[in-house]
Amino acid sequence: MEVGNIRTVFTVLVFLSSLGIIVGYLFQSPKATGLGAISGNATVFKSRKPIDAFLDKVIISSAIIFGISVFILALLKQS
Repeated sequence: MEVGNIRTVFTVLVFLSSLGIIVGYLFQSPKATGLGAISGNATVFKSRKPIDAFLDKVIISSAIIFGISVFILALLKQS
């Protein structure tokens, strides 16, 4: 594989992982709403919705892929 093709693959990975981070964050339900969030009264129970737990995993995995891809692109830029 040529260096140009590898750069293209990792550029696409950076783009897709950044979309995963953005979409995962936007689809999460708000953690706190209103003025009760200031004093801490907004979170009575510590339970979370299963979709929020899934979106957290999507965000974390996308962030890891993003970081590794950007690092590899920076190494390829030097050569």
